[in-house]
Amino acid sequence: MNGFGKLLSGRFAKAAAVAAAALTLVVGTTGQANAAIRWPHIQVVDQALQQCIAADYDHPAGAAGELVPGCMAGGTDWIDLISAAPDNSGHAVVQIQNDYFTGLADCLTTGSPGYGPKGGTVTGWATCNVNDPGQLWTMITAAPPQNVGNPAGLKHFINFYNASPGYNVCLDGGIGLYGFPGQCSTTNNWQIWNVYTNLGSY
Repeated sequence: MNGFGKLLSGRFAKAAAVAAAALTLVVGTTGQANAAIRWPHIQVVDQALQQCIAADYDHPAGAAGELVPGCMAGGTDWIDLISAAPDNSGHAVVQIQNDYFTGLADCLTTGSPGYGPKGGTVTGWATCNVNDPGQLWTMITAAPPQNVGNPAGLKHFINFYNASPGYNVCLDGGIGLYGFPGQCSTTNNWQIWNVYTNLGSY
């Protein structure tokens, strides 16, 4: 069984209340995030490849993390970024949720280190659970947002870093979609993700 297979075991019986808590975040409530990020229905695009994190109906819990081409032109593969934990050194900590779901939401989850490319982690989709450290991604600004004329909003340049104990990986699109071991680079385009939105900063 690979790292993500081990990570997924026993996760599919989580209570609906856990996912609901992630979707109805209230700033300042005990145990919840203090960044108040709620960016629904966005695409998360790898800057190097200009491919999106694959989401939608074909990536439910149990599916592998992947990238998909043509998503921006095709209007597919929508993601919700939702605050899920207190800030990490002033940066929002979010879940990367599949925007297309019925019932429980599914979140992009990193598996155990050592099973992915370059000694990193594999990624996949699992039922959202704010208590699962593999689903907690710190959003780090790699460069200031730019106005590039996109009607969806400003172009953001974001690293997603899982700082949870035992993980320490950066979401990377260089070999599929995996967790690169160590902190993110603000100059490595494989680790920079573009999001177009005018919603609140983080």
